Amino acid sequence: MMNIQLHSEQPIDIPQLIALYKDAGWWPERNETGIQHMLAHGITVGAWEGERLVGFCRALTDGTYRAYIEDVVVHSSCKHIGIGTTMVEKLLEALQDIDVVSLFCTEDLIPFYQAFDFKRTKQVVMHVQPSSR
Repeated sequence: MMNIQLHSEQPIDIPQLIALYKDAGWWPERNETGIQHMLAHGITVGAWEGERLVGFCRALTDGTYRAYIEDVVVHSSCKHIGIGTTMVEKLLEALQDIDVVSLFCTEDLIPFYQAFDFKRTKQVVMHVQPSSR
């Protein structure tokens, strides 16, 4: 049985989150200190199969006008059974009073997010890494 909860209801285990990122091939540079700081800011949702963390997503928000969804990840052994959908639903429920919720995703994930009424925009996503300047 899958248990999907906000971080405030069931804390995210940092080593398990690092293992989840590793399974997805994401963020090898992230460490426990940085993740602890990340979990203390914003809204996070976890999915557990028993005691094992098998899904995670988060949002950064100003609490009124804007929120940004990041890191929607499901363990490779648990994909395509609705975990991602349920996590995003729970996250959007927590963000229901926000004016605009945005995210960026790869082309293949567009249909997944369109099911939640996300729409493509003409805006361009730009990044800067201040530490590399």
